[in-house]
Amino acid sequence: MSQVSSVTSATFQREVIEQSRLEPVLVDFWAPWCGPCRTLGPVLDQLAAETPGLTVVKLNTDEEGSIATQYAIRSIPAVKLFRDGRVVDEFVGAQPLGAVREFVRRHLPKGSDSELQAARSLRAAGQLTAALAKLHTLHAAEPADDALAAELAECLGLNGDPAAGRTLLQSRSPQAQSSPAMKHAYATLHFVQVALSPDETDAIQSARVGAARELLRDRHREGIELLLTAAARNRRYATDAGKTDLLEAFALAAADEVLVAAARRRLAAVLH
Repeated sequence: MSQVSSVTSATFQREVIEQSRLEPVLVDFWAPWCGPCRTLGPVLDQLAAETPGLTVVKLNTDEEGSIATQYAIRSIPAVKLFRDGRVVDEFVGAQPLGAVREFVRRHLPKGSDSELQAARSLRAAGQLTAALAKLHTLHAAEPADDALAAELAECLGLNGDPAAGRTLLQSRSPQAQSSPAMKHAYATLHFVQVALSPDETDAIQSARVGAARELLRDRHREGIELLLTAAARNRRYATDAGKTDLLEAFALAAADEVLVAAARRRLAAVLH
């Protein structure tokens, strides 16, 4: 009997988003007709049975197309790992058990997690120097942890050194560059750089700086609205820096799929 339970659009918020705030949640996006999905299924069953502290669920993309669309599922099986309400890593296609074990291992709770949470609390409280000290210590102890490197890079940027943060991100492996955590970190550094730039040059630049400040305070809806309004008013901005700004904003707001989907449609309307 399968060790992996099914989720639907009605249960996704509770069993994936909310559960991921307690422990990592691995979601297998699959369909009954998909041969590689049938190959991967027993692998995930074994993984679920042998891995305490991990929730593994599956979602039938034929029956739950709205969720599949929200998460841009284009090929299956697609496996996404959620932590703290958002996707932090993913892979596509059937993988052997050893590869999936290694994929999950990087995200399982560790003894250092309490220190990481303390660093996050310090960052949220604006105590960036203290947060950086903890993150530097954790990174020195676990230099191969790409997600931890991404957190350190973000904190470096927020503390006024986005160049150092970007250098750290660029030092990671090519495979790590496309992970959601790295994309989030790159987006954070992008808006730190925007927020540090002069905002008196013109109305568009003022809107960009204002949006960056909102986005860096996790006010994603407000920041995206400022950028979309500026793009609608100035096509040159919309087709150049505006498109870049909005794509980076979507990376920051990725956990709010409804907001991002609606904003993407508005951006497409402006561009076309």
